[in-house]
Amino acid sequence: MPDAPRISDSEWEVMKALWDHQPMTAVEVLARLPHDQWKQKTVNTFLVRLETKGVITSKRVGRANVYSTFYTEKECRRFEGSQFLSKVFRGQVAPMILHFIENEELSESDIDGLKKLLDDRGGSNG
Repeated sequence: MPDAPRISDSEWEVMKALWDHQPMTAVEVLARLPHDQWKQKTVNTFLVRLETKGVITSKRVGRANVYSTFYTEKECRRFEGSQFLSKVFRGQVAPMILHFIENEELSESDIDGLKKLLDDRGGSNG
């Protein structure tokens, strides 16, 4: 996904709804979003933008468009993570990981998972 389009924060919210419940119509997407923050016209606009960017696809079913994602959440997360790493941490993974370990709440489960991941990665490189 080297040339994947940029997805705005609001578009991410629409994408999350689609990833969790696709395929959906625009009305169904709105039903999955906080009603105090979203209007149908706004959802429709974001769906058109996402389709124009090639991130989602639509198919006409009766009188409504039914939307599905083109990229998986994992693919989009990977692309956005790479962009974030380059922009904020100059492409350096260790300072990013240290930043989050030092500044975010981690459960014992999170810590155990990180230890296991690092042990597994260390074992495959040595």
